[in-house]
Amino acid sequence: MALRPWIFLLAAVATEIVGVSVMKLVSQHAAWPALLFMYAMIGLSFFLLAVAMEHIPMAVTYATWETLGLTAVAFIGYRFFGESIGPLKALGMAVLVSGVVLVNTGGPMARE
Repeated sequence: MALRPWIFLLAAVATEIVGVSVMKLVSQHAAWPALLFMYAMIGLSFFLLAVAMEHIPMAVTYATWETLGLTAVAFIGYRFFGESIGPLKALGMAVLVSGVVLVNTGGPMARE
């Protein structure tokens, strides 16, 4: 499989992380420019996700996008917003990552 769809997927994850992080900031200090930027990042994330889905199976694409985004946002919340990551949250994220590995290795690739 070509590398390009995976680059689109990683870009979708990155823009989702930016959008959700800005969402946290907007919830604390509502400002129109930040709100518009948040919507733009989330919209761009979905666009890039759709482009990636053209060549990567939907289950693989979505599971990877959501799990990478969730773990990164949890770390950002912990590091920059004082949110906690307890043992159960860490276990949950480990289970999700394990699930993504199983989904990625468990099925045939998309038809070209």
